Amino acid sequence: MFFYKLRRGLLIAISMSLVFTIGVLAYGYKKRIPQINNLLDSFMGREEVFPLSLSPIEADIPKTTDKTLIKLERHYTACSHLLTEEHPIENRYAGRTEGELAAIFPNWQLRSFTSEKVVFRILIDGYCPDHFIIKEEGGYLVIFRPDKDTGIPLAVEATTVPLDRLSYDMQEKAAEGIVADSIEEVEQIMENLGS
Repeated sequence: MFFYKLRRGLLIAISMSLVFTIGVLAYGYKKRIPQINNLLDSFMGREEVFPLSLSPIEADIPKTTDKTLIKLERHYTACSHLLTEEHPIENRYAGRTEGELAAIFPNWQLRSFTSEKVVFRILIDGYCPDHFIIKEEGGYLVIFRPDKDTGIPLAVEATTVPLDRLSYDMQEKAAEGIVADSIEEVEQIMENLGS
């Protein structure tokens, strides 16, 4: 019985302090942010509200628009190639400042920013997708092609050429990866290795 009354009293005290805290915070919020109160009043239909005006500093900050172009530059360190692509900005990134975009894409370096065009660059440790890599996997030769965004080699085709059929030098090269610049070069290498 004693614990029941103690628990009930404790719950009442906690509830009252919580209600008091919420009331104080709501009062402070209402007093300190009149623009939000005006906006809320307009949605509730209580009074006509004029749009908030931007300060001169905020008006001069360039932002992206729905017509902004984004240029992505991927620089691959293994082959020194630069792959670029340009496309219109996605709607979710329109209206963003330079700092906001830089924070959204922390792995990319923001090279230039205007309301017409934004240029990002990233360094990728690997080969670009214009290359093929012939490498040993599971005792056989496998043909890989690097991923555009990460440079990580992705298997394209598993061959039936066993590694032990190759010379010692070619086995060492296959362990490291034999790089080819085209599918024709891959076919030529595989033909030479198969004979």
